[in-house]
Amino acid sequence: MEEYKSKFDVILDKEETIVEVFKPNKLKLFFSSMFWNTLLFIFVLIGSILGIVFPDEGEVIDLLWILLPVAIFLILEGGAVLFTYLYYKNVFYCYTNKRIIIRSGVFGVDFKSLDMSTIGAIDVNVTLLDKILRKNTGSIRFGSMSSPINGQGMNYTFANVTNPYETYKVIKSYIDEHKNTKNTAE
Repeated sequence: MEEYKSKFDVILDKEETIVEVFKPNKLKLFFSSMFWNTLLFIFVLIGSILGIVFPDEGEVIDLLWILLPVAIFLILEGGAVLFTYLYYKNVFYCYTNKRIIIRSGVFGVDFKSLDMSTIGAIDVNVTLLDKILRKNTGSIRFGSMSSPINGQGMNYTFANVTNPYETYKVIKSYIDEHKNTKNTAE
């Protein structure tokens, strides 16, 4: 991931160095973005089929009731694939000697960061979808007093990363080391 370090040059402070850069797992990102559209499509299609199979008395049903949901689904899925592709090109996660940084965006590039000294909680979330795909993926969430993990505030998540437990351990030990170094310096 050395080649991705330059993606963060525009926001790095003086004497700030990147320790490691991550990119989300492409399959998990695309699959999770299309999952809900597909589930909704199945329910709409079942409703359409039931409407055709069991029409009200005297009601004439044509093929439009099947073709319309299929067309809407294809448009939504095409849009989801396009936006996910644009998002994937811009999304990177990293941690530096001072903070964690999330780079994302669809049409532009956005950055979110959380200082190491303020991180008070880290958790790993491996969903059923992660298990089904068998790609050893999950998400790591970071929280602070001002941005708790379960709060309504800004969310700091390294989503869909590979080896989430191992990555968690490495980042957690680095954060602990950073805090201990800072405390002994004071």
